[in-house]
Amino acid sequence: MTPEQAVALACDALGADPTTARVLRAADAITVLIDETRVARVIPGDAAAIAASQRVLAAARAWSQILQPLGEAIVVPGALVVPYPRIEPGIPADTDLGIGGACLAGFHREGQHLLERDEIDLPGFDPTGLATSWLERADTVFTTAEAASLVDAIAKYWPDVTGPTAVLHGDAHRANWWPSDMAWWVLIDSEFLSIGPAIYDLAPLEVTERRLGLGPSRFPSFLSGYESTMGLIDPAALAAAIRVRELLSVAWLAARAGEDSEIALRARHRLEDALLGRDGSWLA
Repeated sequence: MTPEQAVALACDALGADPTTARVLRAADAITVLIDETRVARVIPGDAAAIAASQRVLAAARAWSQILQPLGEAIVVPGALVVPYPRIEPGIPADTDLGIGGACLAGFHREGQHLLERDEIDLPGFDPTGLATSWLERADTVFTTAEAASLVDAIAKYWPDVTGPTAVLHGDAHRANWWPSDMAWWVLIDSEFLSIGPAIYDLAPLEVTERRLGLGPSRFPSFLSGYESTMGLIDPAALAAAIRVRELLSVAWLAARAGEDSEIALRARHRLEDALLGRDGSWLA
């Protein structure tokens, strides 16, 4: 689905003017700014994928205080349109992230309670399946052997991502937080809600801060806020989660290369770094 098609579908579903709407972000789902007060996520897929997305969205409504408020999803040909109020996500560069870590811990605690009571219906987080689905769109970026090495590396490190099970957000990097007030932060983009080791949710922020961040990392404050509620985490399990996240981020980038040779080159550079465990900025 092209971004232009997503705009047309979202505006038709919501009765809006497509001449004034615009794309905010295009990834697996396409985020469309409808007007000054409304945004819509257009989630492409066949009937099975749409049903799976509806399952996740239903679960997301269990966390009205830590996940963004979502409107009723509308099924349209080949996609799901999810409206929600417009907000301004992202965290200023000088913000201490301790509150975010504490809020993520609260999210995990509530998810654990729902799991104990068998009140949540979500799939298990499957990083190898996710990587494989992205790499199927990246056959011009990586060779078959390179793609296999990426999936094999994820399979190697994922068993070491251990610890308490919780409901995962799956993509809790700094652009997906909305500091609604100083006492509580809200996570947006909940398409990857799933069940898995809670520690994995710490990895997206660490990777973006270290690999893509500008200036000193704020991950230590985030981790401190998280541990203040959940207790000390296992450094080895966190390191494995970080390796898995780095590898997944390479597959995600490669899937977006298309005919863009610059993106393809960046993905190839990052693959070598991730496979070898080399550190350093990916913006250099």
